[in-house]
Amino acid sequence: METTTGITKTACACCMAAALTLGTATLPGNSADARPLGGEMRIGVMDHDTGLIRKRLETDSPDINAEVLFASPKILDWAWSPRPLVGATINTGGGTSLGYAGLGWNFDLGNNFFFDASVAGAIHNGETDKVTTSSRDYGCRLQFHETVSLGYDVNEHHSLMATFEHMSNAYLCDSNDGMNNIGVRYGYRF
Repeated sequence: METTTGITKTACACCMAAALTLGTATLPGNSADARPLGGEMRIGVMDHDTGLIRKRLETDSPDINAEVLFASPKILDWAWSPRPLVGATINTGGGTSLGYAGLGWNFDLGNNFFFDASVAGAIHNGETDKVTTSSRDYGCRLQFHETVSLGYDVNEHHSLMATFEHMSNAYLCDSNDGMNNIGVRYGYRF
């Protein structure tokens, strides 16, 4: 599992570096219509396999979550303008880590508060055929990934969020133990 964790960390770091590089570019075309690819970077700390929802089976070492959200392309305006995103949740103690890519929605609640939700596809490095002392049985390597956050905009660039993160396969595989994490994240909008 340590080799897989190292590969996952390296792959996630490469994806994040590529996303950050692309985040400073703009789409070609008329400058009035150009939408920046970069939108927001988020980083946070999560309670891994949180015991607040059900019995914790994995390590209690925290997760580091990093995520990049891009501006919503015009083609997605019909779906309330979700923003494409890429991210990773890396466990600091050798537990299950994951990388994901998907779409995120942000809804203004007024008075600087907002609600945020995302759906994504994920790949993880946990067990897929048995429960161990360090991993749940996730049933298969590819999973669904969802988040919901309640956040506060400190100003036009900075925000803070309380986040719930869930990963599971929706019973598309033999086992569907799933993982739930909760935590706090900081967001920086470009």
